[in-house]
Amino acid sequence: MPECFSPGYSDTRVIIDCTEFRIEVPPTVDDRVVCYSHYKKGFTAKVIIGITPGGFICFKSKVARGRKTNSQMTVESGLLGLLETGDVFLADKGFAEIKKVLGDSGREVKIVMPPFLTKKHEFSKKETTYEVARVRIHVERIMQRLRVYRVLDKIPHNLFSCIDDIVHMCCVLVNLQPPILSTNNSM
Repeated sequence: MPECFSPGYSDTRVIIDCTEFRIEVPPTVDDRVVCYSHYKKGFTAKVIIGITPGGFICFKSKVARGRKTNSQMTVESGLLGLLETGDVFLADKGFAEIKKVLGDSGREVKIVMPPFLTKKHEFSKKETTYEVARVRIHVERIMQRLRVYRVLDKIPHNLFSCIDDIVHMCCVLVNLQPPILSTNNSM
């Protein structure tokens, strides 16, 4: 386990995040409706990626159209069924609804997310800890590596039927690169 996970996150099983990438304008109105992302202000597809604490991709959801929420995709992907009692997984704020799903499942799986700024105007000193960000940054580095090949830039609509295979191959290429963490590296 890399040092940056000790001691607070030594039980981490997976770090998840979602990435969106642009696609060509879909040919039908129905496809345009489900592919339009208000967040990206364009037509997108998205995928949930899970990495190990060591920085390797260990999970990839099916690619979904841009309108689906991160929580919907996570539930539909089957990832939660792979988690066991005592596991810890890290996610960002876009996965808030997962806490309820995990609570309803009865399994004691801990989800760690950055704090939310709700009715307050600023975070407390305890909430401003960078511990979560320090370990979650690794999934952002992996997402950046997925984009390096530029294969996922503006996918043509006629290739959407094989988009899962394309993303899978990009994940394989990322896993073949040198690790993002070394054993003596704290970041």
